[in-house]
Amino acid sequence: MNRIKQGILLLCFLTQMLLVSGCEFRDIDLRLFIVAMGVDTVEDNPDVLKYTFKVAVPMGDPKSGEIKSLILTQVSSSIAKAAREIKSKVDKELDFGHCKTVLFGESYARRSIREMQEWTVRRRDTQLIMYPAVAVPDAETVLNISPATERIAGNAKALALSEEGTESPYIVKTYMFDVDRRIRDEGIDPFLPVIGIVEGGSPMLNINKVALLDKEKVRDILAPEDTKIFNLLHVRNLRTDLETMMHGNHYNLNVDRSRAVYQIITTEPGKGEIHYKITIGGNLEEKDDYNKLSHGELIELEKSFNESVAKDVETLLLKIRDTGTDPTGFGLRYFGTHWNNATEKQQWKDMYPGITFKVDVQVDIKGTGYSR
Repeated sequence: MNRIKQGILLLCFLTQMLLVSGCEFRDIDLRLFIVAMGVDTVEDNPDVLKYTFKVAVPMGDPKSGEIKSLILTQVSSSIAKAAREIKSKVDKELDFGHCKTVLFGESYARRSIREMQEWTVRRRDTQLIMYPAVAVPDAETVLNISPATERIAGNAKALALSEEGTESPYIVKTYMFDVDRRIRDEGIDPFLPVIGIVEGGSPMLNINKVALLDKEKVRDILAPEDTKIFNLLHVRNLRTDLETMMHGNHYNLNVDRSRAVYQIITTEPGKGEIHYKITIGGNLEEKDDYNKLSHGELIELEKSFNESVAKDVETLLLKIRDTGTDPTGFGLRYFGTHWNNATEKQQWKDMYPGITFKVDVQVDIKGTGYSR
């Protein structure tokens, strides 16, 4: 009887398995991998957007060095609709699992990034660690650029934005999940790197600016030198260079050690100050004066760097404050150190537009080069 019961159970199990549909898994040769995507506005129709997808086509031999990619564009009322409409233009399944870069065209980013941002964090097969950026002049133009150094389709943008391939003080690094966190949290705002192109000659990318956003759109784009100071405040041990003038001569410091800390001080009700302390260490890399520096001149040179950097930092902080954005998270720090939950947010909103900054910079020149 036991064998009969086991046979009946096995028969029932096999019958149920026949009724279960497959998972419709597609092999790699039946997939097209989207490695980057972007969104732009349409000038003559504000109700729709233009979505651009850069697709890497799998090759037989990855060591051949041959790059094959495809640019697909779709004008639609939403990204969710465009992602499905674009499938009618290809013969294989589109796979978003390898998408590393999402670009917001400048005109779109100045209007609102929320629709594209929400879609990327909600869709199950997109990476939250993808690298977002503002594209100038627009996302489609930048996605069409394939530098001569690119070995894998679309990989040049991801390598630059992630700093895995290059490390520049002009490139700010962020992830899509961090942008989403900054949009949802009070007291801190998102920022994005700005990626453009170099005109003339061989096509090249140029990433040397940062865009400051409120909870929805771009409020301002900082110049390259301001972007470098922005990174100095947010990245510990930033590898960069600093310049100063002393006695009519130009000096350049190669920075290999840096740290910036700040403290919010309430001077009186409704008014406050932010005190920054920045320590910098490095070696003298360039100077116009070919004579050797004495100990006294070296101390004077450090003081000149202190004053120059402090002035640049204070100017930048005031410029950011005047945009109404808070990429550093001063507000979040204020909320965490003032436990009056009923009024702390309103107090900060009233205080921030008039807040002042005091910057103390300590530069330590560890070496002056071989010739001193």
